[in-house]
Amino acid sequence: MAARSRRAWFGVLLGLVLGFTLASRLILPKAAELAKANPGGCGLGVGRAVAGVPRSPRDDDGSPAAETPAAGVPGAASSANFLFVGVMTAQKYLNSRAVAAHRTWARSIPGRVEFFSSEGSDASAPVPLVALSGVDDSYPPQKKSFMMLKYMHDHYLERYEWFMRADDDVYVKGRRLEEFLRRLNSSAPVFLGQTGMGARDELGKLALEPGQNFCMGGPGVIMSREVLRRVVPHLRQCLRQMYTTHEDVEVGRCVRRFAGVQCVWSYEMQQLFYENYEPDKTGFIRKLRSSKIHRAITLHPNKNPAHQYRLHAYLLSRRAAALRLRSVRLHRELVQMGRLGAAEPGRRDRRLGAPPSLSRFHPRRRRDVPEWDFLSARHLFSARDGEPPRRGTDAAQRRALDDIVMQVMETINANGEKRGRVIDFEEIRYGYRRVNPLYGAEYVLDLLLLYKKHKGKSVTVPVRRHAYLQQSFSRIQFREERPTDAAALQRASDPLSFLKMLVPFRPAAAAASAGRADGREEKVNILVPLSGRYEVFARFMANVERVCLIPERNVKLLVLLFSAGNASERVRQVELMRDYHIKYPRAELEVKAVAGPFSRALALEAGTARFPDASLLFYCDVDLLFTADFLQRCRANAAAGRSAYFPVVFSQYDPRVASGAGADLFALSAGAGLWRNFGFGVVCAHKGDLARAGGLDTSIRGWGLEDVDLFDKFLRSGGAAPFRGRDPGVVHAHHPVACDPELRPRQYKMCLGSRASSRGSVLQLARLWLDKNRAGPAPPVNASLRTA
Repeated sequence: MAARSRRAWFGVLLGLVLGFTLASRLILPKAAELAKANPGGCGLGVGRAVAGVPRSPRDDDGSPAAETPAAGVPGAASSANFLFVGVMTAQKYLNSRAVAAHRTWARSIPGRVEFFSSEGSDASAPVPLVALSGVDDSYPPQKKSFMMLKYMHDHYLERYEWFMRADDDVYVKGRRLEEFLRRLNSSAPVFLGQTGMGARDELGKLALEPGQNFCMGGPGVIMSREVLRRVVPHLRQCLRQMYTTHEDVEVGRCVRRFAGVQCVWSYEMQQLFYENYEPDKTGFIRKLRSSKIHRAITLHPNKNPAHQYRLHAYLLSRRAAALRLRSVRLHRELVQMGRLGAAEPGRRDRRLGAPPSLSRFHPRRRRDVPEWDFLSARHLFSARDGEPPRRGTDAAQRRALDDIVMQVMETINANGEKRGRVIDFEEIRYGYRRVNPLYGAEYVLDLLLLYKKHKGKSVTVPVRRHAYLQQSFSRIQFREERPTDAAALQRASDPLSFLKMLVPFRPAAAAASAGRADGREEKVNILVPLSGRYEVFARFMANVERVCLIPERNVKLLVLLFSAGNASERVRQVELMRDYHIKYPRAELEVKAVAGPFSRALALEAGTARFPDASLLFYCDVDLLFTADFLQRCRANAAAGRSAYFPVVFSQYDPRVASGAGADLFALSAGAGLWRNFGFGVVCAHKGDLARAGGLDTSIRGWGLEDVDLFDKFLRSGGAAPFRGRDPGVVHAHHPVACDPELRPRQYKMCLGSRASSRGSVLQLARLWLDKNRAGPAPPVNASLRTA
């Protein structure tokens, strides 16, 4: 028995050796020859790479990140002659929809795209156009569709493997489509698209037998070379025997009759060839961050060309993000290889290639610790200086959260179909966010999800999950912009031009209007409402003297003095102005009396009425101190008819609280004050632009709100655009703020917020509170005082 067993094992081993020898000598060389002869052919459903063409990494929208193979690379010819797309359009859309399609998705098609229109169409259209003989633009375009198929057959049947019929309002992801079709056999009769059986009100009226269907024309119809070969000889017969007015139904009927196949039955096709069934069908401009958009290969309809460009830009941004992610992963591989004994990675590789972790940054000082912001579904809570403690999430933050949640859900559901379940996102319960300037943005999110099981016993259960996420920074990108005019060239040659760009300037093309015909700077008319506060006014005039009067700058100062209030202070203020006028007789200094109680809007409107429309006005406050550089930016950024300048002012903290607030008001530091991002009271604009925007609302009395109203008017007017930027040349000196409870509720709330924000930084106020409470509880009062 033992001898027989040994002989049996010996026979098995001998058979294996002979089998491998024959395979290596006969079968593998033959397979290699077949692969070289037919690089584009592969079996149905096989997801392997084409011979000579490596599979490309995917973008996060699903498209390969690599470009089409270049000339000279094996497989390049097959990509250049892989797919022909015929786009049905009309004469009236040649310079709108057709151009948008040609300039966006058509460039990603691995083959050729041509646009088919009626006979006599304008040949000067900037698209590859085919004017079909004997075809007009009447609707439904049945003859146009069939003649387009005949043109494909007659001119390109042997040059391309796949053929697509598309509308001019569809968007096609060329790289995704190529990757999808590479898995199929173009030599077999294949008819692809979104399966249709007719609208609900058309069921039973399309002459379709039970089990018959058609490929809907809107999202695009794809047929293999074999289908086109079988159908086209019978197109004339199909045109004579049509049962409906729908050209896609009749094309499907013709294919089913003469090619022997019909549109594939597959639920996946409803997602890949996506049709928007919303009633308005305006396109995909409203919500681009959607799994439907990312999963689809074609998107229909996008009737507005602007929507096509917007969608194309969004998908390109997704592709760029995927390439950046790939670069970060390559840096991580370099770091790992360095640990295995390869070449030592560089400093940038070590930083970009650091593995994801919420603790990879080790600060050496307390102030270096990145602070976490707490977030909910609608609000963001921050402890950083210069930001309100509680605010609504802005559009940029909402987009960032949407992107993050979408990527998390795509990762969770990557193998959902195989597992027989899907997990839907419900909401963010709460979370934390911080930005590490060396590594990227970090999130800790508590997510409410909905678990749905569809295999076996159906189950729907709400679940909560914590997600620890990190968005790593990729390599910094620098872009050089070449100057286009003489002024820009002069600025570029200035060694301090980089520092000057830190403060906002409007474009150089508009800067020409900042000067006068005689070469002198444009006059800045400074309007200052004033009521009482003589000491503060004296400080303001001392700054005006230093900045404007001594250098004899081209400015005019108009003080709008309210008659109500302390009469002796008013007399002293008029005398102070008289002294400056005597000291500087050539200066333009004027005082105008304003009747009634203090109203900033009323005073500024009264002062504005004294100037012509071409005048440049600077709405100022007596608490402001400014520099000569600010006056120049006031001229440069307020362009008549084009822009109005609303600078972001640095506001000083209470010197009794803020350790950094000192005598030098222009020492701008985090401990000295904050940038008042939500203050709009300081304005540089021309009177004509102010009038066209609607001017100040004189019905608003008391503190605040008139500046916000004016800024909103500029936003809505459509005329001069409001321009904002942090300006280091204008500072708001600290002064106590008294909020009258008789103000309007909105004004009173804004006043309280302004008073609180100008008290000191969050850290300084926290230290004050801790110092006050470290002394322990207050001593108990005696019984008599307690009774009292």
